[in-house]
Amino acid sequence: MSGDKPEDNKELSAAAAAAAGKPATPPPAASSPPKTPDAKPSKVKTEKPKRSGVLIALLALLVALLALALSAWLYQQEYMLANNEASATAELQSAINTLTTSQQDMTAAIAAQREALAQLRTDSLGQLNALNSRSQELESKLQSLTTVDRRDWLLAEVEYLLRLANQRAQLSHDPRAAAQLLSSADAILRELDDTALHAVRAELAKEISALHNNADIDVEGIYLALQGLATEAGKLQLYQAPTYTKEEVEETGDEWQQRLESGLGRAWDKLRSYIRIRHHEQNFKAQLAPEQEAALRASLRLMFEQAQLALLANRPVLYGRALDKAAAWLEEYYQLDDHRAGLLKQIKAVREMPVSAEMADISGSLRSLKVYLKNHRWQQEVRK
Repeated sequence: MSGDKPEDNKELSAAAAAAAGKPATPPPAASSPPKTPDAKPSKVKTEKPKRSGVLIALLALLVALLALALSAWLYQQEYMLANNEASATAELQSAINTLTTSQQDMTAAIAAQREALAQLRTDSLGQLNALNSRSQELESKLQSLTTVDRRDWLLAEVEYLLRLANQRAQLSHDPRAAAQLLSSADAILRELDDTALHAVRAELAKEISALHNNADIDVEGIYLALQGLATEAGKLQLYQAPTYTKEEVEETGDEWQQRLESGLGRAWDKLRSYIRIRHHEQNFKAQLAPEQEAALRASLRLMFEQAQLALLANRPVLYGRALDKAAAWLEEYYQLDDHRAGLLKQIKAVREMPVSAEMADISGSLRSLKVYLKNHRWQQEVRK
């Protein structure tokens, strides 16, 4: 400005130079009158404005530095805030995706549970309906059972006894047991005291009489006899080795000739005790080794068991063939056993026992009872 003083312009230029980091150059000396001692007050006045300018310049520099540091700090904070915001946004997006997946899984699980619950409800309803129908059937059966009186139960028992008697006669060929069952059924019919059962009782009387004629065959006794023969045959032995026992010789003071004679005598007596003479119609031939004795015993046992099965099955030819074969084996392989003769006698006795007889037909009483039951049930339905 034109109104400024030259000293003020000099101070401003010095302050600007200090701010720019350049040393202030002293202004050229103005054409002034030479300094004199009387000019001291003016010098003091010019130094004060210079110091104030330097202070102002330093203050302005400090303010500029502070502003620059503040702007750098603000920029750093803004950059960090942007990075934090981006990471927070990414984490939030990941959490949202995870929650979305969990929600989808939960929705699918709930849907599956609903379907399972619906299926369970359907199954429960089906089972409940089945239970209801079953309870109705049981109730109807219970009502039908309550209407059955003691007479019906006795007739059912008679029918069961007649069926069991037919099974014993046809399968077991046991006339005694069948006759006892028929007698029990006849006793129940006698207790009922019904004239309509006369035909049934007449058939029972005929069948019981026919079974008593066939009851002479003791099937059970013959079966047990065969079992005893199998047990005794297992005790036979093919060959019995002689046993030797050492005898202690007493020392005597006789001469050696006497000791020799006495020793020879004892040896001869011992040797004669080992020799047994048996007379057979045929010469004995050892056809099997002693080690094969177990197999022979098992075969004999199987023969007797075959005879037992033939007895139960009413097969007399097979029964006699099995016993004949067992007797032939005893005669061939057990000639040295003393118990062989007794077993052969027992086998012959069992072989001659009657084991088969024509079983009477006892199905007539069962047919007559069925006819009676049919008429009896028809009468009950008519009364209802």
